[in-house]
Amino acid sequence: MTERETLEKWQRAGRKVVHEADAKDLLQRIGVPVPQRDPVEGRCVAKLCHDDYPHKSDHGFVRLDLSPGEAKKAAAEMAERLAGGTALIEEMEEGSVAEWIIGCKRDNTFGPIVLAGPGGILVELIDAVEIRLAPAAPQTAEAMVRSGPGARLLAGLRGAEPADRDALADLISRISVFFAENADLISEIEINPVMVRANGKGLVAADALIVLSPKADEQEN
Repeated sequence: MTERETLEKWQRAGRKVVHEADAKDLLQRIGVPVPQRDPVEGRCVAKLCHDDYPHKSDHGFVRLDLSPGEAKKAAAEMAERLAGGTALIEEMEEGSVAEWIIGCKRDNTFGPIVLAGPGGILVELIDAVEIRLAPAAPQTAEAMVRSGPGARLLAGLRGAEPADRDALADLISRISVFFAENADLISEIEINPVMVRANGKGLVAADALIVLSPKADEQEN
């Protein structure tokens, strides 16, 4: 099944917000790096994913800094609290130097757009996203990571290691192309945070969600 066929299947099933586990499964297929699932060692994060609860931490469905055994136990406990959820156990990302947000949506005036800027809690503190039309060519995406206030964070402040801007620009362009090609099926994509490692070491999407467009018959009503 192609990525588009998967989106169509979800839409026919009446899904609106596609939870993190399924969103990451799909985005990984287009080249988005995601954390290792079900690691046997190291520190882990346990989550319970459900379409009705996209903001999992607000409902106690995220547990951090666990051993693999503790993560399995935490996932089972959360699953008992909410029927129909999908347990997700992943390796914790501990080597990043910056947290970024990448998003796509349809603007009423300009059509498909892509935005990127400081992510994590910084989204709520500063408004520093760069916005371009989607799809964004690699050169456009590169300009996005080198423009605006966020560029200083990626360059490395006060002796911090510079972030892998090439990997970030590639991801911005990749997501924008996927969204533009499927903008009739997708209303919004959000990856937040993208954990960006030091230059040359890549990045990983720590959280993601996809908002689907209503079916054609629903849009007509």
